Amino acid sequence: MNGEFPIPIPDRLPIKIDPCPIAEAILEIRFVTSESWPTLPGLLFGRIRDRYPEQKGLPLAQLPEEIRRRESAFTYQPLIQFLGRDFLIQFGPRVVSLVTKSKQYPGWAALEEEMTWLVSELQQTGFVSEGERLGVRYINFFSFDIFEKLEFEVSTGKKRLAGELSVTSVLTKPPLTSRLLVANSAILGTGDSARHGSILDVDVWLGSLDFDLFQNGLAPFSALLFRRMGRRFGPAIIAARVGGVLPVFRVCKISGRLSAECVLDRRRMYRSLLGGLFRKGRAGGVQTCGN
Repeated sequence: MNGEFPIPIPDRLPIKIDPCPIAEAILEIRFVTSESWPTLPGLLFGRIRDRYPEQKGLPLAQLPEEIRRRESAFTYQPLIQFLGRDFLIQFGPRVVSLVTKSKQYPGWAALEEEMTWLVSELQQTGFVSEGERLGVRYINFFSFDIFEKLEFEVSTGKKRLAGELSVTSVLTKPPLTSRLLVANSAILGTGDSARHGSILDVDVWLGSLDFDLFQNGLAPFSALLFRRMGRRFGPAIIAARVGGVLPVFRVCKISGRLSAECVLDRRRMYRSLLGGLFRKGRAGGVQTCGN
């Protein structure tokens, strides 16, 4: 355990999960600007068009601007989307987000590299006065009832509640704030491709006083995520698939770094979420690595 933070944080997490439960990963910047919205899409598109040549308006853009201004819930909502080969950029009057494409999570390193590039291009546009919020969000999907696998429950009168549940909790470990949403009646996708199951949605962010977007970029944020929320937070919030066959994990320390590969036995069913949220199953054999 780490101080008063209620979820244990392990020393070692995998760098990759296969099959991957991450349905979507988002890096979001909320900002202050003095420019009017009609001029912003052109300013940004002029900088990113080589990587993101296609643009598409989002449904909220159909509402009159006056209505959007009056409704505070719309303040940080995107109005336009730019499509690239590996990512999407969602853009609104006070927000810009880098979003992974469905079922194509590329890993934290690729996500951070692309966002670093986007921040650089954003700086060149000149319309961002300051950053208000810098956050990363991971939405994980499971085809079963996730509450049966977690060291986490909702009860009343000492009786555990069952059935359809949706629970949200806000956790703080300064300077980071985390919002954890767990629900077992979620729908992923639309139409014939829709899937029913559970989601585990984790959103972690810094407030306006805790980062300087253009002075030090994303590096301090990444360091905080790794140090405070687990050394391999970026690759996945879920440290292992719950049940089934586990993939190859890099879990051995060599000279203070996570580098050598170990294979977890098929009987080892559960490891951890943000350190220790998942129930532990009976441990199978673990093929150890050298020192």
